Amino acid sequence: MDKEDKIEIARNILNNAANMNMNKEIILKISQKIDKYIIEYLRNDGEKG
Repeated sequence: MDKEDKIEIARNILNNAANMNMNKEIILKISQKIDKYIIEYLRNDGEKG
């Protein structure tokens, strides 16, 4: 699974969690995980460019 897939899956999970009014701490943890995936993606993309 590549980084773009991880970001997309995590975004879907975050969206579902928000729609279900889940605990704010859970939503925050999911959001932080997405941030981590995005940073990894940008760092690797920057090394290629």
